[in-house]
Amino acid sequence: MSDAAERVPRVRGVSDPKLEESPRVVEVGADILALHPHPADAPAPVRERVTRLAIRETGRTYFVPVSAVDWIEGADYYVKLHVGGRVHLLREPLRSLAERLDPSRFARVHRSAIVNLARIREIRMAARGDHTLVLEDATRLRLTRARRRELESLIELVPNEA
Repeated sequence: MSDAAERVPRVRGVSDPKLEESPRVVEVGADILALHPHPADAPAPVRERVTRLAIRETGRTYFVPVSAVDWIEGADYYVKLHVGGRVHLLREPLRSLAERLDPSRFARVHRSAIVNLARIREIRMAARGDHTLVLEDATRLRLTRARRRELESLIELVPNEA
């Protein structure tokens, strides 16, 4: 029995003959991804993008199409969906929702805000290098310096929804 195979029962705290017969013993702290790498030519897994969001209220659940969302505001473990003048509360962190949205249609413009790119009317310069986004409904959102260039390149690619 190899030295590594002898250490397995002590590290795991079990004595299992199947572990001793294992053709490959993994050392403590080994990088699992390095042991089972993805092929270089394999496409990255694509997460399915959400097309509508389920809003649960007492006694009912209704659905809001993602395309109707103007912007999204983070509020602790909730998000506020701003849709045509109404606000819907969804129990999901902003980071989690951002991962499920289509990045070609929505962009994070601030740590607490995501905007529908088709709803942006203009970008105004503000103090100290920050900018203000003005949406179609005249809502103003802060755009941080770090996210401005990325947003401008995304806006050029988005067709207007009229």
